[in-house]
Amino acid sequence: MNKDAVVSLWNERFGIPEKVFERISFFRRGRMIWAFSLPEIPPFRCESVGMRVISMRESPWKPTTYALQLWGRYARKNVIDLDDEMARRFFAGESLELRAPVERGYVVVTHMGSVIGCGLYTPGRLISQLPRERRILEIEDQPACQDNTHPGDAHHEGAE
Repeated sequence: MNKDAVVSLWNERFGIPEKVFERISFFRRGRMIWAFSLPEIPPFRCESVGMRVISMRESPWKPTTYALQLWGRYARKNVIDLDDEMARRFFAGESLELRAPVERGYVVVTHMGSVIGCGLYTPGRLISQLPRERRILEIEDQPACQDNTHPGDAHHEGAE
């Protein structure tokens, strides 16, 4: 699969401009497509190079969460932005009942504009595609600190 074909997949599904992929090279190994930032694969033996970005195991092709976290911010279509409660449930791997103005299939899932990862949308339902090892089953309700400290830090509580 050549670079133009891979870039076309991202552009057609998510509206990601071709320019985003200018300095990226792709190669296919089996049913996986990998991306790397060198003009060509180095001439040494290795298991893999770069980052896995697409699975071609089934149709339609599936973007990896890692790829969407890298390039999803450039998506102009098939993006679903979740509120706080829905984002918590999505992070936990739950399926969500919702309607969104997107096409059936894989979508970029965001929260407050930041990419969370990949979801599978069918009308009325969003299924989390986050890898099990990346799921967060419980999120504590703590206010964010403006000065990059955390509750419990000595200097946060006025100590020196």
